[in-house]
Amino acid sequence: MGCSQARGAGLTTGAARRPPHVRRVAIVVHASIPADPRIRRQADALLAAGYEVDVFALREAGQAAEESVNGLRILRLPVRRRFASFAGHLAEYLAFTGAAALRLSREHRRRRYAVVQVATLPDFLAFAAAALKLAGVPLLLDLHEDMPAFFDDRFRSPGLRPLRPLIGGLTRASAAMADAILTVHEPLRQLSLARGVPPEKVTVVMNSADDRVFDPARHARRPFLEDGELRLIHHSSLQRIYGLPVAVDAVARLRSDVEARLDVYGDGPYRSPVEAEVARLGIDDVVTLHGRVPMEQLPGLLAGSDLALVPSLPEPYMQYSLSTKLLEAVAMGIPVIASDLATFRSHFSDTAIRYVPGGDAQALAAAIRELAADPDRAGRQAAEARRQAEPYAWAIQAGRYLEVIDRLADRSSR
Repeated sequence: MGCSQARGAGLTTGAARRPPHVRRVAIVVHASIPADPRIRRQADALLAAGYEVDVFALREAGQAAEESVNGLRILRLPVRRRFASFAGHLAEYLAFTGAAALRLSREHRRRRYAVVQVATLPDFLAFAAAALKLAGVPLLLDLHEDMPAFFDDRFRSPGLRPLRPLIGGLTRASAAMADAILTVHEPLRQLSLARGVPPEKVTVVMNSADDRVFDPARHARRPFLEDGELRLIHHSSLQRIYGLPVAVDAVARLRSDVEARLDVYGDGPYRSPVEAEVARLGIDDVVTLHGRVPMEQLPGLLAGSDLALVPSLPEPYMQYSLSTKLLEAVAMGIPVIASDLATFRSHFSDTAIRYVPGGDAQALAAAIRELAADPDRAGRQAAEARRQAEPYAWAIQAGRYLEVIDRLADRSSR
């Protein structure tokens, strides 16, 4: 199934789908495992289907070099996430790609992988699987983001502009090397097609909320404005592009007429500027940055909130980004106010999400007032968002994912 329109039948039991003999999948990802939610869901789907799974990942401080977690074998390479500058990013990416290439080849000699999956960024991490590709192991490239758009967003120095053609070339070369490609949503699939990738090669497997974790039936929902205070929530990795200062500014504009507080969960490189903005506006009594929390705690925190804010900035990079945090709030039945971005609108109508112009704190404050004054409308909006999100459920996405894996594994066993 290459086309994004095909529907998966959903995740079935391992007993029903178990291959006739044990087959192994290697997943290479420049991320911390088991923290990365997409890799966790994919690995769980593979294990339930009878595959053995080895994940090659970063090794953060305090993590074991190798361990098994619920049947998942994690091999952590001697590279840690610590980049800041372009040179730092490049050095870390290259070090991880080299380490992954060596360890992957060594493990393949004794484990004999049926499929190797490489998750981006960076796209050129696909070259870590070159030796296995030459040995006949199919390569699945899992595109989490668009690398050229990421480059343009993060590295804006005029001196780096001459590198843009190289970044685009690496993106195309990685796609050409892959036997199949996954994208996290349809706009990113369309971008791949525009770059010349055959349609049958690309399948959408969305980065959906994990419905085993984000299950509203397991968490009591706070009645809207229960104690007279409007509780707002934002959770993200605190990057500049996610626009948290816009939400902070909006909360400051509410002080004269709406009793509201904003709870922020997550951590990242933009925390200090956000803290400075909170201090500048003098609203540290109603805005709290709680830091990173385990994913398992997020559903309860969302259920205890009235509105979720997704104030992403309207920049080119974001047109190929669909916030998983938006999907998680929708899954928990929380009304969402989000920036009016093309990727968001391609998945939810304005009857499901209250859209506002990105970067406009005044418009965001007005939308918050509007929903706070009309709880019935907020409730209808949340219910409609859950209805529109039904096709995005992970059970359906897992079915699509396993169809691609099965097809590639069958090819390697011939």
